[in-house]
Amino acid sequence: MIVVNLNIRGMGGGCIKSRYVNNIIAYEGEEFVCLQETKLKVLTEAKCFSVWGNNRVGWLHNEGVNGCGSLLSMWNLDSFSYASHVMGKGFIAVFRDHLKSNLRCVVVNVYAACNMNDKRLLWGELSNVKVASQDHVWCFCGDFNVVRRRSERKGIRVGDEHASEIVGFNSFIDANLLVELPIVGKRYTWF
Repeated sequence: MIVVNLNIRGMGGGCIKSRYVNNIIAYEGEEFVCLQETKLKVLTEAKCFSVWGNNRVGWLHNEGVNGCGSLLSMWNLDSFSYASHVMGKGFIAVFRDHLKSNLRCVVVNVYAACNMNDKRLLWGELSNVKVASQDHVWCFCGDFNVVRRRSERKGIRVGDEHASEIVGFNSFIDANLLVELPIVGKRYTWF
């Protein structure tokens, strides 16, 4: 299963970012795409077809709060059979069957708020959703707005508030038996 994850930081206005995503899909043959921060309050079917490159795409959009923190999950209809979804503040969880492997899977697209209380609420809600469907293969993608280690944060001093975030996030990962895949490309995704 090929999944791409990208914090797009806005898809409105011109079509440069839409073409960028379309080129990635065409080149890599993605089966599932998770986009964060689309900043779109409304998303049309035509826009999704344009981004994907054809009309063989399923999609769900979480508009966030006035477009902030908005999420877009898209999947190839020839690769996945949609079953259901759960949407909450900061996430979209898409339940489906991967047709090539016959696996029941869930791809969760996440964009976490920056404050710690909202992060804890999100981690709790995601944990509850995962516990309710243990018989699926899970993939969490997105921008959790937190790091796992002090060495991952550059350009800011890591204080006590960041240390508690690190501990909380690692506890969420461990409690849900998640495995962090290595990042490809630059070591830091934000400065």
